[in-house]
Amino acid sequence: EPLFVLIKYVPFGDLLGYLRKSRELNDTYYKDPDIKPQTNLTSQQLMKFAWQIADGMSYLSSIPVIYRDLAARNVLVGEEETCKVTDFGMARDVQEDNIYERKTRGRLPVKWTAIEVLLYGQYSAKSDINFTSLNLSKWSYGVLLYEIFTIGGSPYPRMDGRKIANLLQEGYRMPKPQHVDAKLYDIMTKCWKDDPNTRSSSKNLRKELKEMENQHKRLINLKNYDDRLYVNVDDLAV
Repeated sequence: EPLFVLIKYVPFGDLLGYLRKSRELNDTYYKDPDIKPQTNLTSQQLMKFAWQIADGMSYLSSIPVIYRDLAARNVLVGEEETCKVTDFGMARDVQEDNIYERKTRGRLPVKWTAIEVLLYGQYSAKSDINFTSLNLSKWSYGVLLYEIFTIGGSPYPRMDGRKIANLLQEGYRMPKPQHVDAKLYDIMTKCWKDDPNTRSSSKNLRKELKEMENQHKRLINLKNYDDRLYVNVDDLAV
């Protein structure tokens, strides 16, 4: 007997598809002929997505719940562009090796997974795996910010996922997108610190991003955004 999951209707599908459709890229998972994708998302909308998700993660950190896969593909966009954190990615993308790499305990979304998990298999409240700590910080939230601010760009573009762990251990971090202000990039890098105890909490992330929202045009200069830098071949597949 197949299992069915009932959820509230979200007219805009997942955030990754919503971002990419705004750039007229193909969304292979969600299509509604009655809803036309919005083109030319604004910097204010992108900031709104960012702090809304941090707000949701802050709530999840306050209750005893396990969450394993924070990424744009796992955020649903409801009415009035309200972001809702879900966990359908593992079921939907488990066969896609460009996202999930096989490890000894199963598949991991390598490019979104904290360094200590990739290197040592250490799961902690601050590594974005277990949301039981009030002072929760997330490595994967920093990667999600990259997805949002690049309007659906793929993290670590053109890099082999099997090499990511070694690169991170050597100190590599994704560079700042040219159209993103250093203040926003600083928030991203705070999520990517080696020591989980020094990463920003979801509560602080939400507070910082919300306070910055009225500076959105300066922080995300879409006039300098070059979408050719954030397109992979997979993104264009029909």
